[in-house]
Amino acid sequence: MKKVRVENFEKGMILARDVCGTSGSVLLGNGTPLSAALGRRLKNWGIDFVYVEGEEETEEHTTAADATPKEIKAHLEKKFSRVIDNPIMQQIFTAVYQYRIRKGLR
Repeated sequence: MKKVRVENFEKGMILARDVCGTSGSVLLGNGTPLSAALGRRLKNWGIDFVYVEGEEETEEHTTAADATPKEIKAHLEKKFSRVIDNPIMQQIFTAVYQYRIRKGLR
């Protein structure tokens, strides 16, 4: 089983674990064949990664170590868009941004 970003779905990939929404309901069951259209739908639901059948690749990690600071900031701005006017949330945003830069996370 390997973890894959939803925008990187390839033809023939099969879901290895259920994908659940925030309420815990199953959105897609394991064994579901994946497509680009499903990837877009999952992205709209706020899901960035899923587990697919197959061996985990050792060279490419899903931590997005090659993400640029600009990409990291854009991703976080989207996540914080509804609360960024709050001064405390601005501090949290800055802390998360700095942490993700240090760890190479998206």
